[in-house]
Amino acid sequence: MVAIARTSAAASSSASRTASPTLRQGARGAAVTTLQNKLKAAGFNPGAADGVFGAKTLAAVKAFQRARGLQSDGIVGPKTWSALNTVGSSGGSGPTLRQGARGEPVRALQARLNVLGFKSGTADGVFGAKTLAAVKAFQQSRGLVADGVVGPKTWDKLGINVKGPVSTPGTGGGGRAVTGYVNGQPRQITLASVPNGKEMRSDAAAAFNRMYAAARAQGITLKVNSGFRSMAEQQALYRAYQNGTGNLAAKPGYSNHQGGIAVDINVGGTGTSTYRWLANNAKNFGFVRTVPSEPWHWEFRR
Repeated sequence: MVAIARTSAAASSSASRTASPTLRQGARGAAVTTLQNKLKAAGFNPGAADGVFGAKTLAAVKAFQRARGLQSDGIVGPKTWSALNTVGSSGGSGPTLRQGARGEPVRALQARLNVLGFKSGTADGVFGAKTLAAVKAFQQSRGLVADGVVGPKTWDKLGINVKGPVSTPGTGGGGRAVTGYVNGQPRQITLASVPNGKEMRSDAAAAFNRMYAAARAQGITLKVNSGFRSMAEQQALYRAYQNGTGNLAAKPGYSNHQGGIAVDINVGGTGTSTYRWLANNAKNFGFVRTVPSEPWHWEFRR
């Protein structure tokens, strides 16, 4: 009897390994189809469930791993399978989210809502008005208080477990009003947050955050060195430029940083993967490189 039990246990273990093999980009077969379906159930889009582990499935795996606090290497091993297998099985959990929040948990929330038929718009990691409406509709459909705040009860009904940093920029209305400058003329603009504690004009910030999420999904992190600048900040940079202790800087009132549309990104030169990604993709989000001598300087021109 003991020998039979051991044989049975060994067979079960072997079957488990066969059912959930380690997968990586390039893999094909039924296990990949299972992976793709589980990613969809978790709210991450791997493309068609065609049994082919391609670029879109890789991006979905990495996004799922980041949201679960796993190593985001795109390889589906035991820990990733385990996390996938818990989706929807015993409720869910995550950080409290409300309008204005940004980050990977927001993107996971949006993707899950979309899968369940509650249209939250593009899964860009920005909790805006469309996501708020989707959350309220979901809460109402599940008999919850439809307040638009994603807390423990809402996560439990969503059936996913997510982790990751969350930021809440500006105010719930989408930012703060400041005096900006365009061609030397003052004007009121509204700012919203972008990564690394910086700000941009609200529409530019929304576009940048979409670009940031798209880059992250492909393994590229866009580090922001400079966004909106106040008059005092631009004056200090211009003085440093004039006395030879700083980089090229526009005359105060004439920098597009003061209009909230310019962003300096740590690209590390034109030969890096970060710069190449921007060169190939930034235009899709409305950003263009406008200063020939500065590969780090990009402006929102949509």
